[in-house]
Amino acid sequence: MSNNVSRYVRQEIFAGIGKDGQEKISKGRVAIIEMSSIGAAVANDLARSGVGYLKLIDGDYIETAELQRQTLFTEEEAANEVPRAVAACEYLRKVNSEIEIEPVISDVNSGTIDNLIEDVDLVIDATDSMEVRLLLNEACHHLKKPWIYGGTLASSGMTMNVLPGENEPCLKCFLGDEQEDTGEQPTCATVGILNSAASIVAALQSAEALKILMGSDAVRRELVTFDVWENFFDLVPVDKDPNCPVCGRRDYAYYGKVTGSQTATMCGKDSVQVIPTREVEIDFEKYAQKLQSQGSVKYTQYTLDFSDGNIDIKLFKNGRAIIKHVSDEKRAKAVYAEYIGL
Repeated sequence: MSNNVSRYVRQEIFAGIGKDGQEKISKGRVAIIEMSSIGAAVANDLARSGVGYLKLIDGDYIETAELQRQTLFTEEEAANEVPRAVAACEYLRKVNSEIEIEPVISDVNSGTIDNLIEDVDLVIDATDSMEVRLLLNEACHHLKKPWIYGGTLASSGMTMNVLPGENEPCLKCFLGDEQEDTGEQPTCATVGILNSAASIVAALQSAEALKILMGSDAVRRELVTFDVWENFFDLVPVDKDPNCPVCGRRDYAYYGKVTGSQTATMCGKDSVQVIPTREVEIDFEKYAQKLQSQGSVKYTQYTLDFSDGNIDIKLFKNGRAIIKHVSDEKRAKAVYAEYIGL
């Protein structure tokens, strides 16, 4: 018996998959947007299930407060602020050396989305940003790619398969004209999150991912919503809206709208992310020399950290930066311009 057969034999004898299904799974290519509590768990499930190629996309680093719910990371990695995509990839390569796993340290925005997802068969949403999620909905509609929405907050969660096809509803069909401004909406920083709720969303997404990669007739059409504390689990039918701005009229609000430099307040952190107008290739050695007279500097192959005692900056290779101890986006841009100057 080959190693491949012994590894996946319990899936191959499952009637819903079989050897033919496992062969399709092994050829599948999946991108996971963010190594969050949901994304890390999905990546773990799909790597162990034998999905042939996983692209792990995340622009953030590990923090101690995330270990309560993010299953692939350690205290040491949090102390060293290791990029989440890198840490997840290193762990999963030890779990399954037979598949290809690619870590991508990148922000997901209108300028990067095509390159991030155009070479995969399926996209898994594990972000906590509604703007990124709505961009993903539009991009996948344009590219005719299936994706799986998933979100969790406090003790609740929901997930929905969004499939290509003229008669298939998209996420916007479900949301309708619901307020998209997340400024006043609850977040994990204000209401918390249970790791069990995130695990359930991830398990449901992982199962649907295998079905979609196989072309199974069992792919779920309804949105699932649940609350593990209040003890309910429900299936919600989602109808296609013929007047939907995305899948009805192709009137995209996010996709293809590449603008100048962008900022975003990071959920649960006293930090603002700054994304430059264009991506560059930062020479950390040169920047370290430039900044060392103004504060302390250290760098790895992935990030450069600078502190002047008041402001902390984590700079990534492509010019993106996280400005810590700042909550105002204008102030973050000013700090970026002063110290990074791209």
